[in-house]
Amino acid sequence: MPNPKHHEQFYFTFITFMVEDCLFRVPRDTLESQSEVFRDLFLLPVEADQAEGYSDTNPIVLEGILKEDFQSLMKVLYPMPFTRLPPSPDALPATLEEWTSILKLSKMWGFTHIQEFAIQQMEPMLAIRPLDQVALAQDYGVTEWLVPGLLQLARREEPIGLEDVRKLGLDTALKLADIRESAQSSAVPTWAGRPSYFIHPIPDRSTDVPAITATGPRGSTSCDFTNRIRQVFNLQESFQTPDFTLQVGSTQFLIL
Repeated sequence: MPNPKHHEQFYFTFITFMVEDCLFRVPRDTLESQSEVFRDLFLLPVEADQAEGYSDTNPIVLEGILKEDFQSLMKVLYPMPFTRLPPSPDALPATLEEWTSILKLSKMWGFTHIQEFAIQQMEPMLAIRPLDQVALAQDYGVTEWLVPGLLQLARREEPIGLEDVRKLGLDTALKLADIRESAQSSAVPTWAGRPSYFIHPIPDRSTDVPAITATGPRGSTSCDFTNRIRQVFNLQESFQTPDFTLQVGSTQFLIL
């Protein structure tokens, strides 16, 4: 009888982690396949009788990691019915706080696909929480969240407050105040019978684009601070073809 071989997919090696005061024992194979950080960790040479992670008495200790954060990540890596989690509609984390934990650890440990999945799941939750959207965008480098979140904050009627400074930092709060104060009129101007929400000089490729803005009243959803946001936060975007232009002296203006 030939020597039996391990099945390539269905032979699991379990590994034990200590996170705070809790032991987690999970399949090592999933960690290796999803994260270069863990793959490199498991490649490190160890003595057979001193190998960490292969028993509850000698776990791999994850310093500085919260048990709740690690548990949230495990829910995505090992979803139902593999785990013994209580049944739920989709067997996935349900709160923004849980997904924030997943985003944080997946970015830290290089779980690229999990990170992208977390961003996808968080987007509808953050659509109604612009302050959190901008704060998380800054914390975890999700640049595609910056403009939508800042646009909502620029449009709102409430002034910049202590909570904004606490979550965004003083520098971002001051830049946001600059954007909000760029409104130069209390009503939406018109040109040739149509609303002219923003007027910007057509950029000269050899010079900086000046910030000339005409907007409606704060709190109006017609105010589009997008170009000003991109300028203040140095967010690049390809130049778009204008709807039409306005010549004032020697300067051409783009009407959006």
